[in-house]
Amino acid sequence: MAIISHLSFLPSLEKSHFIAFGIALLSSLYLTPLITERAIKLNILDKPGGRHLHKTPIPRLGGIAIYLSLLITSLLFIAIYGRYTPGGFEHFELTGVLSGATLIFFVGLLDDISPLPSLTKLIAQIFASVVAFLCGVQVKFLVNPLFFFGAVDERVIALDPIISFILTVGWLVLITNALNLIDGMDGLAGGVALIVGLSLWAILLDEKILEPSGALLSATLAGAVMGFLRSNYNPARIFLGDSGAYFLGFTLGATAVAGLADNPNTATVGSVVVIAFSFPLIDTFFAIFRRFLQGKPVMQPDAEHIHHRILRAGLSAKETMVVIYLTCGLLGLIAATITGAHKRYSILLLMTLSLGLLSGFWRREKIITP
Repeated sequence: MAIISHLSFLPSLEKSHFIAFGIALLSSLYLTPLITERAIKLNILDKPGGRHLHKTPIPRLGGIAIYLSLLITSLLFIAIYGRYTPGGFEHFELTGVLSGATLIFFVGLLDDISPLPSLTKLIAQIFASVVAFLCGVQVKFLVNPLFFFGAVDERVIALDPIISFILTVGWLVLITNALNLIDGMDGLAGGVALIVGLSLWAILLDEKILEPSGALLSATLAGAVMGFLRSNYNPARIFLGDSGAYFLGFTLGATAVAGLADNPNTATVGSVVVIAFSFPLIDTFFAIFRRFLQGKPVMQPDAEHIHHRILRAGLSAKETMVVIYLTCGLLGLIAATITGAHKRYSILLLMTLSLGLLSGFWRREKIITP
């Protein structure tokens, strides 16, 4: 029996986004230092050198704190409300989102502990994406671009199941790797993930979209990331690792699909929301194109990402982060505005972003070293 029947002061599940955000935030703030210390004792560290910008070994198991924070929040909500999302597990394809994200998290965790071959990771990512697809996370509709030129009357296109499968799996694998590829500076991937999560939260809360389940999951993920960022700002005491970057990318990508791309009424919104993801996507496309022209393996890391280029232009690490955060924040607000998200939710996004990213940005704490 849900506890809420005895706690009348609690808001309804549909209006509990800030509670989920707060629980995940506090959980992450508490867990991240513990995991940092454990990773140091286990010598699971990211060593300096090569394309890495840090000068001392840094623990790389931050994804565990984010994953556990989301899990703790979900379990608490089930205990309090009897379910995690307003429609339960049958609504919003929650099973598919969390099943695929859990698989991808453990693949990344294995890679953090002992590096896996690139092909093995790619196959695992495809498998996790297929699991999510089979559980209902599917791109079923796309905007017909000819509609805007008056060439056709149909605004959206219903996709053939095979095309839907290819697009869904391709999108999930792409965004999973895109977030991992930009994870090259303290607070970069986490900050970008936070901004995208806040953008989805604002968009999915809008009355015209009516997807409180997706908004609740986005709010939970945003809280978990914000708590982690307190230890991940420059100078970082812990990194996301592949477990964190994969988990964040996959969960955000799957949430966007489940919330917006399986309904003809929100297909247009789903297309526009890609704007919120555009920074990691653009960086990834440039990386693939660059490596292809140079005859290098696509998965081979290099020091030519956008943040590397900004650093070489003369900006400091923190100045570079400000530029990227502001860019991503602007893109998120553009996506929210175009999709018609209510003004108060855009303000919510901007205020939360400002508090979360700037409150600890100039932290002057020493890095914990082994």
